[in-house]
Amino acid sequence: MSIFIGGTEITDIQIGSTAINSVYVGANKVWDRVVSLDTQTVTVGEYSSGNIRGYGFGPTSGGSISDGTSNMYSGASYVQIDTLADISNGQGWIVQLGINGTHPNSGWTTMTINGVAFDRADISFHSQTSGITNWVWADAPRPQTNPFGTTAGVTKQVVFT
Repeated sequence: MSIFIGGTEITDIQIGSTAINSVYVGANKVWDRVVSLDTQTVTVGEYSSGNIRGYGFGPTSGGSISDGTSNMYSGASYVQIDTLADISNGQGWIVQLGINGTHPNSGWTTMTINGVAFDRADISFHSQTSGITNWVWADAPRPQTNPFGTTAGVTKQVVFT
């Protein structure tokens, strides 16, 4: 449910200092405030080797993350939130999320990177190896545009709902 003014989506409604959580038109709910479980700010790092490019935060792409701890999994640290692509084949960007520890494939619904949503239900695989839980979106259709962009050093918001 979204409300738009022109082409701009309204994400916050307040009356004075009171936050409005839902908007109704008659008996029909037309808007709900999105309450995030966790928000991270990623300073984008960049990886390049031959035709392979990576952006975001992680052991390959570098970058940094603030505050770096997951509210969904009791403060476990993020290992990576990044993208990877072979730019020669046009197959789009693989999106990867890694969190320290062994965690179930539950506890959140969507990871949104810079406004681009990745639903947990759409992951290609969920694995738990070497003390890290990974979620990977690699199946087609992959995003053709990198949600982190291609400029190192800029910041992007990652929101979990």
